[in-house]
Amino acid sequence: MELRIKKQEELKIVGMHCSTCASTVLKAIKGVPGVEEANVNLASGEAKIVIEGAKLKDVINAVRKAGYDVITQKFNVSLDVSEEEIRKVKEIVENLDGVISVRSGRDNLLVEINPMSTSSQTIVEELKKRGYKAEITDLKQSRKSDFKDLLTRLVVSSIFTSLVLLSASPLLQLIFSIPVQFYSGLRFHKGMIRALRNKTTNMDVLVSLSSNIAWFYSLFSLSNPFFSASSLLITFILIGKTLEAYLKERASEQVLSLINVKAKKITDSGIIEVNASELKVNDIVIVKSGEVIPADGVVEEGEGYVDESIYTGESVPTRKIKGDPVIGGSILNSGYLKVFVTRTGERTYLSQVVEAIREAETTRLPIQQLVDKISAVFVPTIIAISVIAFAVWFFILHFPLSFSVLIAVAVLASACPCGFGLATPMAIIVGLRKLIKKGIVVRNGEALERLKEVQVFVFDKTGTVTKGKIRVARYEGDVDLASHLEKLSNHPVAQAIASLAKGKRHVEGFTEFKGEGVYGKVDGRKVLVGKREFVLRNCEGEGKDADVLVCVEGKVTGYIWLEDEIKEEAIKVVDWLKSRGYEVIIATGDSSKFADRVGEILKVKVYKGLSPEDKVELVRNLGKKVAFVGDGVNDAMALKEAYVGIAISTGTDIAKYAGDVIIPSLESLLDLIAQSKRTVRKIKENIAWALTYNSILVPIASGLLYPLYLPPEYAALAMSMNSVSVVLWSFVQ
Repeated sequence: MELRIKKQEELKIVGMHCSTCASTVLKAIKGVPGVEEANVNLASGEAKIVIEGAKLKDVINAVRKAGYDVITQKFNVSLDVSEEEIRKVKEIVENLDGVISVRSGRDNLLVEINPMSTSSQTIVEELKKRGYKAEITDLKQSRKSDFKDLLTRLVVSSIFTSLVLLSASPLLQLIFSIPVQFYSGLRFHKGMIRALRNKTTNMDVLVSLSSNIAWFYSLFSLSNPFFSASSLLITFILIGKTLEAYLKERASEQVLSLINVKAKKITDSGIIEVNASELKVNDIVIVKSGEVIPADGVVEEGEGYVDESIYTGESVPTRKIKGDPVIGGSILNSGYLKVFVTRTGERTYLSQVVEAIREAETTRLPIQQLVDKISAVFVPTIIAISVIAFAVWFFILHFPLSFSVLIAVAVLASACPCGFGLATPMAIIVGLRKLIKKGIVVRNGEALERLKEVQVFVFDKTGTVTKGKIRVARYEGDVDLASHLEKLSNHPVAQAIASLAKGKRHVEGFTEFKGEGVYGKVDGRKVLVGKREFVLRNCEGEGKDADVLVCVEGKVTGYIWLEDEIKEEAIKVVDWLKSRGYEVIIATGDSSKFADRVGEILKVKVYKGLSPEDKVELVRNLGKKVAFVGDGVNDAMALKEAYVGIAISTGTDIAKYAGDVIIPSLESLLDLIAQSKRTVRKIKENIAWALTYNSILVPIASGLLYPLYLPPEYAALAMSMNSVSVVLWSFVQ
């Protein structure tokens, strides 16, 4: 049973400057279910809330959606824990006061807190109280240090294990094995203690138990020691863990390496080199051929060809001249640019992409539930098999104590739950990296698994399957007033009608009805422009067969017919989907005959004249697992409602879309589907490989095939190779 406990929090609100602001913020906070009390103080810019059952993150999101901001603090906590423990640590931090969100990596947590009620140091201290070694670092540093630590322990272990093997004297073997057992193997012993304190089990328990049993047995039986077995066991496992850490680090470097870009900044005293993270808005930086553009901005001076493939997937460089926007992280292939910085820090597009990828990497796929169930019983089962094997060989078969101990140690050393733990995250990380190379950003890692279950693809029309460059095919009547009114809207249809405007007119009281039309006064006359049905509901007159009607002072006075052009890739993508058994549907707000023509050309069913809410209803009522593919704000609700939401990006607006996945072009959908299938298949293969590995090794180690059996040191080598092979196999996608 989950206890419902009241918590009081204070939030520092940014952006309030009048009593209306305070009322808006208060309303937003009170709108969150679970908020018991709320009080907003305009003078101090603070909000005091009492919540019971609500998440602090939801409250902050509500404030941000209302147009204001909340001061929060993010930091990375590096942890000396195994991958099996990271979920437990995440749960502990999530339940601490003042914590807004926690995302876990393999050996780190990215924590967002409310600095008004807690601090990064408090979080670290709480972890230390529970026996975890934690410190605040940057993400890259934490991963590097793990590899470095393992490498150092491996070097020490390798040197002293060699001395153990070369020594004939049991006493010398004892002396040389001490650094291996109690320095190189210390991380496993500490991991076991930590796991037992937190009432769980992991790989450290198996390694520490097996090596300690072998070492302490040798200590008490110096006449027949096997220090070599305990030393080799730790050395072989460290070989595997070090290789594994190196491979993981390699898998994580591609995007993260772009964060630490250097920038040549122009100052009054000349050009100085700084880290990109130190840049500020209004700075001007110089970018030369072959260099990475350090921040988002616009070209102030110069000309060059920029490789934006990491965002767009398009390998052909784009020519940039003065006034063109550039995105941090892209590469200047040739030329010379002076860039005026417009966005820095967390607001840059690169940071948002990295953030999205990190979030996706930590997603727990439904298939992970199977892994969790196996892992929960795996270590206790192996310990039980080890005890049974010892009892059978010593008490029933009456083999010598030393041999029976070796069998028990070999069983512990041969089983590795790491393979299970790595099966899902490694496959996802590699899959996400491959997609980002093609400009596809997966914001929700679960979408990779969901995609394989999708039955229906619903496409928005304008801008998705058509070029979105709508133009007026013909018009009748008075449309001049309408064209001036439409200038205030960004909708593709509005922009087409606005192109008819001549001269200047005064517009006031502009209102946009999403998916329907616009209303306002032009030169003092009431003008309504929009869909046939929308206008006819509000005005007198005939609609003819026009796509857009113009109503002036309550009467229809103008008729507009529109046309667009289907993207060439749309035909290819739709044919590909249909040939593989997917149902394909077009859902559009356009009610014109052109919408019907699109359906005829693509040979798919068209639902036209839909409002954003209608698209949501369509997704719900299909009664199937739907992937909705759209290109923007009008599709946001349907993207959220769909089983998988796929947004098509346009420049730097990419991050605002509501989709689970963001693709640079319609054709990228095929790459996404293919990679999704490969990643899910890889996860299953990894799990199967880990299971097969252990189901073969454990019986051999327990002596079932005696006189063929597995000495502990070679069981340990096989154990470490299990996780290494899972990591390596994950790269083959």
